[in-house]
Amino acid sequence: MGEGVAYLLDTAFPGSVIGMLLLLSALHLKWIKVDDIRFISSFLLGYMPLFFIPAGVSIMVSYTLMDGFYLQITLITLISTLLVMAVTGHIVQYLVQREK
Repeated sequence: MGEGVAYLLDTAFPGSVIGMLLLLSALHLKWIKVDDIRFISSFLLGYMPLFFIPAGVSIMVSYTLMDGFYLQITLITLISTLLVMAVTGHIVQYLVQREK
């Protein structure tokens, strides 16, 4: 559905992200119950490492395009990883405090 919405709106916003937002909305509005998607989501999470193989292969194939940018790519990777870890940690702490 997300890909279809992205195509119809002719947007550069990724269809996969639109699909996740649609799923989040449907879960929040209780159109879909968590129990209805628990089995398939657990299955997909179990095989998640396989989904990174195409991205890894693409990077290996196009490594010549990155020539001369290794320092910048390394810095961006480190900074974005630390930022994601920090934001995730703060969100989890907030949700734990809110639940108490």
